[in-house]
This record gives sequence, C-alpha cells and structure tokens, in this order.
Amino acid sequence: MTQENFIINKCIYCDGVGQTDEHIIPFALGGKRKLYKASCEQCRKITSKCERNPLSENWAESRAILDYPSRRRNFGEEKFSLGVTFQDGTKDVLELSKNETLGLTPFLEYPLPAFFAHGNYKSGISVNAHSVISFGPDIRALAKKYGFKAIRYAVTYKGNNFEKMVAKIAYCAAVALFGLDSFNQRFVLQALLDKRDDIGFWVGCDPYGEIIPLIGKQRAKNIIKVGIWNKAGDGTRYIVTRLKFFASSDAPEYIVVIGTLKSDFVIPDRQTFSY
Repeated sequence: MTQENFIINKCIYCDGVGQTDEHIIPFALGGKRKLYKASCEQCRKITSKCERNPLSENWAESRAILDYPSRRRNFGEEKFSLGVTFQDGTKDVLELSKNETLGLTPFLEYPLPAFFAHGNYKSGISVNAHSVISFGPDIRALAKKYGFKAIRYAVTYKGNNFEKMVAKIAYCAAVALFGLDSFNQRFVLQALLDKRDDIGFWVGCDPYGEIIPLIGKQRAKNIIKVGIWNKAGDGTRYIVTRLKFFASSDAPEYIVVIGTLKSDFVIPDRQTFSY
C-alpha cells in the first residue's frame, strides 16, 4: 500500500487555523502518514501530552527492541533496568542493552465503552485486566545467563493518557478516511482537550467482535479499522474505530466511538489502514 498523507489545513480539534502536522499513528510507533496542517499550536500542546507516558515510559523497551524511531533517544546506547531475584534469594537490578531487554510491553484491558452499556456511567474508565507481552529474547535463556529465578516488573499509568492516546489515533484515522467535513458530531474531542472526564464512555475493548469485526494477528506494525455502527431503531451512523498495536502479536484490540456522520455523506469502500 502506498504511503499517503492528507492535507487538512484546519485544526481538527477546535476548527481553527491548522499550523502543525499530526501523525495518525505516533512517530514513536513507526507512524509515517500525516494529517498536514491539522492542529493549531495550542491544541497540539494539549493533545500531544497523552503520548508521553505510554510511549516514552511504558513502551520504551518494546520500541527499542523492535527498532522503532525516537527523535530524542538513542536506544542502542541506553540500558534498561530489570529487577531480579537470584537463586540464593538476593535481589538486584540488571542493566540490559536493547538486544537483551525482554521488551516487556504492558496493556490495559477494558470493558466495552460505556456508550454500548446500560449502566450508570459517571466518569473515567474501568479496567478489567492488565496484560504484558514480551518482544525480547527468551526469558529462560536470559535467566540462565544471569542466574536469576524471578523478575520484578512494574509500570505506572498516569491519568487517562493511554486511553486518550488510543482515542486520538482513532480520531485521526477517521479524519484521514472520511475527511473533517464528514462529521455531524465528534464525541471524543472534549476528552482529548481535557475539558471532560468521559473517556470511558467512548473507549474500551471488544474482545469478541460484537461491535466491529476483530483484526486478529496480521503482518503489520499497527492496524486501524474504521467502521460504521447503526443503533437499532436509530438511523444515525456512528463511527466506531478498532485499533491494534503490534498487530502481529496477541496484543488486545481497542475500539473507540468517534462520533456520527452527516446523513448525506457517502462512505468510501476502503475502511482499513495498515500503519
């Protein structure tokens, strides 16, 4: 598939003058496609904050071992800390090169977005599970080399940054596919701009493909599927996006209810992007 970029010339968040470009998938995850002049400087500062904790902190190991890019870090020269317990019960912290790091990558898993539920949603987002995938070498070989019997691993999630990053990527993909003028409503904007704590109403997981078909394992870095969901008895067309990071792995998939389409908008045939 050829590399595509999309000229917007308008801030996709506040409808002001577009000054800076937006990567659809963040540059730090290998994203190359951009929305050109798609954010004003003020909105860029607000919406870019959500990427720092997930990408620079929690996913640094996987980005290093998978050779994902960084503008500020040289992963080849970094050391990655791994807490270990040795056979005699003593504890220490190993400092591993990028080729030895386990590439531990945490994922939060959620229920369906509250939009689809029949409960009493208040704010924030609920977490069902926390899973970890290793993209590095076999832990048994590493344990044999260094003589440890257990590892210690912890991550810190700050605010709702990960969920906002998922929503931002999904929103940018929908803008790229449909165009900014296709939207009737854009539900996720208030959360992305830190004006409302309702990210859990729009973001969640759909592990059985109830709302939009599963992506599954595919040979790509990241895959985004933009679909249309029709509520029973309601002619409104809701834009629902499914996103999978590290698409060739068993990573969980996330869905985002983006907004609604204008009644006269003609939906294009293609609705899946690989990034």
